[in-house]
Amino acid sequence: MVRCHVKRLFNVSFSGLLTFVLLGTLLNMESIIQYGSLRGQLLVDYIGSNLIVEYIRSENNHLYIQLTNNGSVKIPGGNWSLFFTHVAGLYDVAEEGSKAITTSGVILRHLSGGLYSLEPIRTGRRHTLFAGLKPNQSLIILEHADLNSKWYSFPNWYVTGYRLEPRVIQSTYMKRPHVDYKFDRWPPEKRYIRNNVRNLNRSVKAVIPTPLSVKIAQGEVTLDRQWSVAYDKDFFNEALFLADELHMKLAKFNNDLSATPKKIVRLTRKNISACLAKNKSSPFTKFNDSKRLYLEEGYTIKIKNNSIDICGQTGAGIFYGIQSLLSLLENSVDGSTLPLLRIIDAPRFEFRGLLCDTARHFIDKYEILNTIDLMAIYKLNQLHLHLTDDEGWRIEIPALPELTEVGSRRGHDLQEEQCLLPFFGSEPTESSHKRHYYSVQDYRDILLHADAHHVQVIPEIDMPGHAHAAVQSMRVRYMRMKRNNISEESASKYLLQDFKGTLWHLGVAQQRDSVMNPCIESTYTFITKIIQTMMTLHRDTQPLKRLHLGGDEVSVDAFTDSPACIALAKKMPEIKGNLRHYFIKRIMSICKELGVRIQMWEEGFAFVNDRDISNKADLVVNAWLQTEAAYHYANRGYKVILTHAHKFYLDHPYEPDGDELGHFWATRYTDSRSVFAFMFNGELGSPRNSTFSKEQSCRALQFTDCVELKSPENIIGMQASLWGEFILSNEDFEYMLCPRLLAFAERAWHMADWETASTETELRQLGDADWTDFANTVGYKELPFLERMGIRYRTPVPGFRIRANIVEANTEFPGSLLQYSTDGGNTWNTYNEGNPPEKSENLSFSVVSHNLLRRSRIIRV
Repeated sequence: MVRCHVKRLFNVSFSGLLTFVLLGTLLNMESIIQYGSLRGQLLVDYIGSNLIVEYIRSENNHLYIQLTNNGSVKIPGGNWSLFFTHVAGLYDVAEEGSKAITTSGVILRHLSGGLYSLEPIRTGRRHTLFAGLKPNQSLIILEHADLNSKWYSFPNWYVTGYRLEPRVIQSTYMKRPHVDYKFDRWPPEKRYIRNNVRNLNRSVKAVIPTPLSVKIAQGEVTLDRQWSVAYDKDFFNEALFLADELHMKLAKFNNDLSATPKKIVRLTRKNISACLAKNKSSPFTKFNDSKRLYLEEGYTIKIKNNSIDICGQTGAGIFYGIQSLLSLLENSVDGSTLPLLRIIDAPRFEFRGLLCDTARHFIDKYEILNTIDLMAIYKLNQLHLHLTDDEGWRIEIPALPELTEVGSRRGHDLQEEQCLLPFFGSEPTESSHKRHYYSVQDYRDILLHADAHHVQVIPEIDMPGHAHAAVQSMRVRYMRMKRNNISEESASKYLLQDFKGTLWHLGVAQQRDSVMNPCIESTYTFITKIIQTMMTLHRDTQPLKRLHLGGDEVSVDAFTDSPACIALAKKMPEIKGNLRHYFIKRIMSICKELGVRIQMWEEGFAFVNDRDISNKADLVVNAWLQTEAAYHYANRGYKVILTHAHKFYLDHPYEPDGDELGHFWATRYTDSRSVFAFMFNGELGSPRNSTFSKEQSCRALQFTDCVELKSPENIIGMQASLWGEFILSNEDFEYMLCPRLLAFAERAWHMADWETASTETELRQLGDADWTDFANTVGYKELPFLERMGIRYRTPVPGFRIRANIVEANTEFPGSLLQYSTDGGNTWNTYNEGNPPEKSENLSFSVVSHNLLRRSRIIRV
């Protein structure tokens, strides 16, 4: 293992270990304490091995942190500090910087973000107010811990001291401390009602997402190795993909595809709008404006006895037709039989995206490649990679190696000269064999794989806020160059802060020093270098169509005392109090000069004057706070992506329960049905969302200007976002992603009949019927398919109700393997709807994955 802060540590650690070995042979631990010898590395090691960390609820319902000495000797005051992550509450400590708990003789300090330290209060060089912690004695260090979920506690608390090696508290190593939370969770009876979907005993939908039109005829056709793939000259890559998937041969290219042999899959260019116009019974007729469909990615499939024709205008359309064909094969028992049918299909939106937060939790290249596969299967076409944030920089910039040498690493380095602090429960040491960023080759591999699957990668370099990793890395670059006697001009070329101002400004996430200074020219030199590098990385693989520049959550007073900003305001009085507008205007000018289209979060464009923009259609807005903002921007001519936090942020838990992984903030929960039920033009005053009129809804939400959506053509798509603050592993990532992503893909691609319902009754009837079909398809078909892909999706939690001493149970997705136990979970039986069990003392229910490897939470009766 390699420490970030390595100065003179190895020798000290070795001597501490040698002392322990020698003394251990002569004295027991009690005598060590008696003679005052438990100090230094020996003390740190002992605390790491014997301290128990718990969140305990008091009689007055307050939650506090309890530290218990589980060892056989007393923990004295001395040269030690305890470090931990806590993301809820403690705002007073963060604002003040520290809080002394004099009754316990310790002081709590805020370092940055969610990282805190606890240490004895010193009264002299060798004396502290801390009286020590005897064996089995507990210390309460904090009340009002403000946790409503066990996931709000983070693993890898650690202890260290000056010039000592850190040690992870073993009771928290790679696991979250116990939380005795009290939360109004769903009772099983409410979950039973929520899950109350009729079991149709089969997969209903031919394909997910649902096509516009599917007409099934009599008969079937079986694919075998005698089949081959013929293709239009522009569709070679798609033909190669299909041939590889189905182990078919590529037929010799022939300009006259009609002359190809029997048992052939033909990939042909065809105008989709003409197909839709001929199909009078298609749901397309419900769209008053053909622009509501993105025809460039539309396709048709026609399956006959000896041929399959897939037609589309573009390679993407052909590719999605292939994905639908492969999905149809998943319906067959033998994986090779297809019904004779005709499909006509096209997406409702051009942009169907997924954000992956690789900055907070690094998602390795192979997990990203698997995610691209998953996106392609469900016809999502935009991968928004959140590459940078306060807690991490994840893309190699060869000209600025400090960004990854420092900004991609975490560990115990309080000055952050070798790495960042260990945010979000990271270990104080990191393995020298792991790389937590994408090398140039890694990134190009991602781009190549995405391009082959018709997924456009949109990299995000967050600025000017959420930029601590960049700010600190460039500060380290400056200091290193100055120590090597490099000139001030060269050393400060990419500096992102003004040393003469406040360096420790507290950002929106209690992160210190997290905003790029908009008043120094080196900030724009840095941004230009980053954009140029990103363009180069994309050039030979997938041209950079759009760059996301963040722009969100920047404090208005970040640089009120910066000498550079004060001086700039004297030269340019119009920017005083409006530095964010000045910054955005500058980076828009840089991007225009470099030929890069900009995408930002809605706050970024909030500080832009429309008169400064020559073509607003080139600017893309992620509207995440509320529908009202999306309407405002769309009506002003911006292109808008619906990224609603309360519907599409997948970092929320699946249900309001403290045992569910997730962050309670924009909403209590986001389950698959909530995502599925989203209505594009009906968030305000719709039958599904409210019995109020749109004007009443606006008043209830305290909107001062109730906006009509007058330019729906500027709403170009939808995006789901999976933020990484609570993600600790790839398994967590997949759990939070699926199966909700399938419901999101359904809404991003397909406009359902119930979305145009005129009454609440019609909406409920059509919506419930569509959800029943979708839920059965997910349970009987898609979840087993995800398992075969290796996706560790969330196994649905059962609900139950008791009627006449009989316990009836169900699950969100019919077809899931619902089981019950009568002996407390030692043995399990398959649940039978026709013969449910009787109520008993040890009766419990659970859902097991189809491969029997994972089990849902156990619900006890």
